[in-house]
Amino acid sequence: MNKKHLKYIIIIVIIILMIFLIFLSLNNKEYSSNSNSSKLSSTRIIIEDEKEEEIQYEYYVENNKEDIIYTEIKNNNIEKDDTYKNNIELEEEIIIEDVTNLENEDNEIESNDLEEDISALENKENEIEENDEQEIEEEKNEEIQEEKNIKIDDNILIEDKTEDMRDVKNGFIEENGNTYYYENDEKVVGIKEIDGIKHYFKANGVYLGTNNIKVIDVSYYQGIINWDKFLNESDCYGVILRLGYYNTLDTTFERNLLELKRLNIPYGIYLFSYAKNYNDAVIESNFTNEMISKYDIKPQLGIYYDIEQWSTKKYSSNNISKNMYDTIINTFVNSVSNYVNNSYKVKLYSGRWYAMNRLNINSKNYVDWVAEYNSTCKYDSIYSMWQFTSKSSVPGIDGNVDMSYIIN
Repeated sequence: MNKKHLKYIIIIVIIILMIFLIFLSLNNKEYSSNSNSSKLSSTRIIIEDEKEEEIQYEYYVENNKEDIIYTEIKNNNIEKDDTYKNNIELEEEIIIEDVTNLENEDNEIESNDLEEDISALENKENEIEENDEQEIEEEKNEEIQEEKNIKIDDNILIEDKTEDMRDVKNGFIEENGNTYYYENDEKVVGIKEIDGIKHYFKANGVYLGTNNIKVIDVSYYQGIINWDKFLNESDCYGVILRLGYYNTLDTTFERNLLELKRLNIPYGIYLFSYAKNYNDAVIESNFTNEMISKYDIKPQLGIYYDIEQWSTKKYSSNNISKNMYDTIINTFVNSVSNYVNNSYKVKLYSGRWYAMNRLNINSKNYVDWVAEYNSTCKYDSIYSMWQFTSKSSVPGIDGNVDMSYIIN
């Protein structure tokens, strides 16, 4: 039973008691009224008898003078009796009045007590309601505070778990048959120097190692490439895209570039040169700069000027002297390097034999990507990439593709 039910039961009991007391009071009044009526009737009879006796007395005095003494004695006795009776009646009236007053006082007291009880109950009820409302409000505030504390605790737990995860996912971790390197719970991609050694990671975070890192170069000869498959299934780090030749854009360059950007695959670009003099070198460098700007090219793996043997109906690279090569190469490298503010390396690609036999020492210093399809590269100068085959195969590409190693 709750507080409200108890309150209602108390009020009902008090009302029943009030009705019972009022009923008793009414019965007492009726009884008193009947008693008073009978006493008044007796009094009237006595008074009337007295009046008759007085009349008889007067008649007797008039007609019987000699009996006056007797009559006076009788009257004195009657007066004594009347006084005694009157005193008794007066006392009875006083007693009745006192009883009535007492009953009225009792009724007033009972009424006042009842009113006080009802008022006290109402006040108690109001206090209970106020206390209930206050308790409800306090409970709500406590629930709100508990929810806040729970949220704070949850946030602390989440932060603790995050910190624990970060503690766990730092460094090299094996997952699903691949190796990853984590820093602050995030996979490292690209090149990460660890203990002074360069480590290579694919765009999806898969660890490739520190040496013999594979890179392919593609052009329109490879057709439409499935770059998602290449990323997820090949063991290659990046791609060198053919920008074009002379001042002509490769027909697949734009699509390939957009796909590599979408997948965050590291890339570089190369331009096949048909320059035979300074003017041709200017045309080729200007074309390269325009394409870099037009396609917002950011070649992490570098920009390469492809110097190798070529021939047309009118001319052949065999007719270019070593000194002219110095002019052509210096013109292109300086122009493009200045255009990109030296943000990316601008170097040469060439075959090992061609670089060693057709270029002067100044031009050879620009060679950075060497092609030699053999088990080893015997180039006699410094380089950073070795194209070791033209007949490799990778997931996502139909047919053969050139493959190179990054050399640390």
